[in-house]
Amino acid sequence: MDELNTLIKPMWGAEKWILEGWNKINETEKASIKQRLDDLFKDGLPFKLHHDKLLYVYTFALCAQLECLAIQVPLRFEEKMETPEFKQQMRRQLLDEIFHAIVFTKVVYMLSAPAAFPPEYNTNIEIFCDFIRNEQCPKIGVVLLNLVAEGWIEGFFRSLYQQNIAPNVMSVILEDESRHVHEADLYRTIGLPNVAVLRDKLESLEGLMLTHFMLEPKYFLAFTALLGSSAAADFFENMNKSHVKQLKKINMVPSKRWQREIQMGPALYGNMFPLGTQEIPMTPVRQIFMTQWNEPGDPTMVGQFNLDISSLEFYSKKYPPETLNTLMLQAISQILTKNAAFRTYLSFKKLYQSNAAYVGVVVKLPGCGAHTGTITYKNCHLMAAPTLAIKIRQALEMMVYCYQKREAIEKIYPHLRAGMDHMLFDCAYGAYPYPIPGNAIASVSNIGPAGFSTVISPLRRTEGLKFTLLAVEKKLLWNNETSTFDARDILPISLSSDHRVFDGNWPIPKLLAGCFDEVFQRMLADGVNPLKNDKFSKTVKAYFIKKIDTLLTTNLEAGYQMLVMLQTHWPDYMDIKTLFKKQETKEPELVD
Repeated sequence: MDELNTLIKPMWGAEKWILEGWNKINETEKASIKQRLDDLFKDGLPFKLHHDKLLYVYTFALCAQLECLAIQVPLRFEEKMETPEFKQQMRRQLLDEIFHAIVFTKVVYMLSAPAAFPPEYNTNIEIFCDFIRNEQCPKIGVVLLNLVAEGWIEGFFRSLYQQNIAPNVMSVILEDESRHVHEADLYRTIGLPNVAVLRDKLESLEGLMLTHFMLEPKYFLAFTALLGSSAAADFFENMNKSHVKQLKKINMVPSKRWQREIQMGPALYGNMFPLGTQEIPMTPVRQIFMTQWNEPGDPTMVGQFNLDISSLEFYSKKYPPETLNTLMLQAISQILTKNAAFRTYLSFKKLYQSNAAYVGVVVKLPGCGAHTGTITYKNCHLMAAPTLAIKIRQALEMMVYCYQKREAIEKIYPHLRAGMDHMLFDCAYGAYPYPIPGNAIASVSNIGPAGFSTVISPLRRTEGLKFTLLAVEKKLLWNNETSTFDARDILPISLSSDHRVFDGNWPIPKLLAGCFDEVFQRMLADGVNPLKNDKFSKTVKAYFIKKIDTLLTTNLEAGYQMLVMLQTHWPDYMDIKTLFKKQETKEPELVD
């Protein structure tokens, strides 16, 4: 019956590795592990959930997969150790790693209830793990796992502990992991392998870390959401420092690729989701709403109002055609700046508030079919209107490049597109959706040129506030001062929002009218200058293309993911230099 159950209901993935180690230890050792498990799980799940359960599911699934790797080295190399001391240390480490793997696997199963299984056992992370598992030389195996990988894993657990994520579990695990990293120093006495061979192995391991571990969005997003943006940035910085420190013990340094790319992924994801936020307490009614609605989707509040834009002389086309969009972006940015409540956003059933005003304009990419994207600006009301218009054109140019480059790469490497297709269907139909965090961006979409006069716009899962601009109309409005009807240019605006984020009692129409007039008068004072972006094309775009080409050569997957993300969302506040660490002594100056 057990054999039939295995054929019909395969194990998740961790169990076979745990079982391999479990079958190699004696009854006394099994009893000690069982006692440790009983002590930890005596009250059920050994920690309280302070965040969305989905974040814990992905994070602990990753922990389980990594700890299953850690079983292999002591399991395979214990008998190859040359002294009783090393054999004893390897045995103790084997028992610790079996215990850790069982703990994390048990936790992830408890969190996954009522689903039968945790998320799919990740094949990319397993490739990373198998690289170490399949190492035949004990000297190399000890260096790869105990000196390098254990240092990474310990940093991973320590970051969670410092942010009070499952502290009871992490404190027990960290006590063992710290000893393993320390004991790795003793293993140097068994001698190091050939330096050239070891360097190649380390470079390969670092490459797998960068491509098969850090580029796994489900785990990366869940982990960073649990930590918070600031702590996540600290984690990657500390991981790099620890890696340098560990390699220094054997007179080695990280590869050039590692040094070049270690911060690129975190910087890119960080720019996709604005930083500088803090959690805010919820009112009782908002807490109740959290139990009734999931992520944003259909707006829970829709309103439509009219904005008088006669000062623009819209129908006489006095100003450049992009003026309406730029002024609306600036007016909304100014509202967000003046009213902190409008900078509130929802992420994993918690409310946060950004320190800056983020506004995103939805654009259709020219020459890219039906593809649309969002360009996000930070405090754009502080820019001159012509400058903002230039930036929109610049960003469009960059997004079109990313779109076309991505298409060209997929023709050469179709497996990359297959990975995106898998993500699409997994996200739509999987039991465990992608843990995409919310953001502080108030989006603006102008569909007026298409002739729409009324609309209810849905919210994306990451949105809490959306303004949709409709078709400008010439209307006769009563003037109380002159007791006559005046012809006015009226812009209908539809507002979609989530009640947990936005209180509909705020007088948005009045506030927006006041801010629109302010930014319009500022535009007149600054002057409407001709729009040119030739200088930009010769500097930033050339620099970006050069760096993308370099990245695609050294890390195809990372370059492809960057193109996919930037073709859809371009954060204008992003400093491109933060994505590409400087390798040359001189680089072109970036201009606004």
